[in-house]
Amino acid sequence: MRIGLLGTIFLTGLCQTASASLVLTSPIAVTGTGLGTVATILTIQDTNTEIGCVGATSSQIGNTLTGPCTGSGADVKTGTSQIGPQPLTAAGVTSASNFAIVFNADQPSGGPITLTGLTATFYSSTGTLLYQTVGFSCPGLASSPTCTFPETFSGIGKSGFVFGLDTTQALAATTAGVFNPANGTVVGLSASLSGSSGGPETFSLGTVAGTTGGGGGGGSQTPEPESLVLAASGGMLLFAGKLLTRKSRQTQAVR
Repeated sequence: MRIGLLGTIFLTGLCQTASASLVLTSPIAVTGTGLGTVATILTIQDTNTEIGCVGATSSQIGNTLTGPCTGSGADVKTGTSQIGPQPLTAAGVTSASNFAIVFNADQPSGGPITLTGLTATFYSSTGTLLYQTVGFSCPGLASSPTCTFPETFSGIGKSGFVFGLDTTQALAATTAGVFNPANGTVVGLSASLSGSSGGPETFSLGTVAGTTGGGGGGGSQTPEPESLVLAASGGMLLFAGKLLTRKSRQTQAVR
């Protein structure tokens, strides 16, 4: 019975991981994510809660992203280097495997913050919607699958947390032509947070280290960590199954 329950737990965790779209590649932060030094897509700021989005152009701002970005843009910052859909080439993104979104929080004394929403939208250079992600998760954090970061770093650019596409969404985005150079893809974004009380939070386009690409923004993270989680969970589930089979055979032998 215990072994069966163990297997169920691992299977549940496996399904939760596989269903996510944007996945925190690691709870470890990267540095050098300040405004003007990376390809910043979105900057938002408010007290307690904050929300904002940017669509296919810098003038498409608001709080609801369903293809276009609409609604109130009260929390969205529109200063120099604070906003704008970014072309994949701005960060050297060449494929789904090295695409990344870097989240930079600016909280007093490095305090906590909770990411409550994160969606990436991909448009062609002419503004045609190519693909939009659904869902996000933070494996590796104690709050997983929710995304509460217990510690951040004061000041813009001192720390960033890297999100990448999971296997399913990477395939879907690729099939939709997101990473076809002929489309000249640009990336828009929607994000929301709670527990905010400091400076502005920024989201930039980056790359996952260890794959092709470079340039503005990136992180020193191990590529495709989700596949490692899947492999580990699958291996443990298989092990639990073998133990259950062995126990069953032993019981039959005794009878």
